[in-house]
Amino acid sequence: MAVKQISGVQNFIGLSTDTKPAAPAGSTFYEYDTGLLYVTYDGANWVQREDSRVQLMTFATTIDLAQAADDYDLAEAVDGDCLLQALVFRMPDVDASDDATLTAISIQTDDSTPYELISAATGAVANLDPEAQLVWAGTVLLAEGQKVQLTISGGAADAATVCKVVIRYSPVTAAAHLEA
Repeated sequence: MAVKQISGVQNFIGLSTDTKPAAPAGSTFYEYDTGLLYVTYDGANWVQREDSRVQLMTFATTIDLAQAADDYDLAEAVDGDCLLQALVFRMPDVDASDDATLTAISIQTDDSTPYELISAATGAVANLDPEAQLVWAGTVLLAEGQKVQLTISGGAADAATVCKVVIRYSPVTAAAHLEA
């Protein structure tokens, strides 16, 4: 094969069972169900990259529930799409289950049709015991510029309630990452 100049590269994402499309040489196809990355060297044939298992990354932040009822940004996909794989919300050693105005929290994406990670039923105030952990696991594509948000329902917690949020994800492209 002769050396080829690569231009017009395209990046695809899909299932391992999807047919990989014809694309310019150098294009990639990420199988989000296997975590494997393929590259086409001629526009038609796809080969697995040896380093194709995308490294899992972790994003951590905190949020205080002693704030007005509203939506609060936790993380945003920057410089590319990210595959969310797990989220852990951990209460501090504070009992919010008896708070006067706080009724629930929920965590979701800010897409036009949000994807719910932690429902308001799961995040009901009765479940917000000291050191409680609410956990989601699955696979959700967070498009570049989209956010993960926490919603406080009812009203503010009675006292400072600084919770930890940890998100495990894989960047779809090398530069993609989550940031506050």
